[in-house]
Amino acid sequence: MGKYGAKYLQWAPFAEQTPDALASAYPKYGTPMNLGPLTKVTDAPTFNEAKAYGDNALAEYVVEFKECQVDVEITDLENAVASAIYGATINEQANNDVEHGIEDNPPYGGLAFYCNRLNKEGKKFFQGIFYPKLKATMQGTEYATKGDSITLAGGKIKFMAAAPTNGKWMVESDPMDTETEAKAWVDAKITAAAAG
Repeated sequence: MGKYGAKYLQWAPFAEQTPDALASAYPKYGTPMNLGPLTKVTDAPTFNEAKAYGDNALAEYVVEFKECQVDVEITDLENAVASAIYGATINEQANNDVEHGIEDNPPYGGLAFYCNRLNKEGKKFFQGIFYPKLKATMQGTEYATKGDSITLAGGKIKFMAAAPTNGKWMVESDPMDTETEAKAWVDAKITAAAAG
């Protein structure tokens, strides 16, 4: 099945009250925000492996999830987004400059979006992707002068995903027929916890 297109990148920080205290539950989130027009998401899970050999052959092989790097590209990284995901400060006395400091502490949060898919018969459908626990780290930026041609550079965000207490580090939805369903699925995953 082919994948193409990705849209509606939603992120929310963990809620203040014990976000993933229950072993069977996903984390609870604070107020969600859209991170901007989505260009690309690339994930790269890594695993711990152990092998044991006996009688000149592989006798045991154990593989366990370790972590997953999630690289996100958007058309523009706005100041409010950078402040929220990196824990940076917006200085209102200095024209809303974003100040990145050595004491910044990026919050854990959840991330979800949906992509377009084609099945074997060529029918279009939508699939939601959800990372329930991840944290952003700053990624280097390249600044280039204008030459003979113009190159547009967007914003890049690097997240590190981990498994919450329920052990589920990524969720993929069933096929959905409409974008309305896909958007609702994302909203249901990245929703603010009820007050109380």
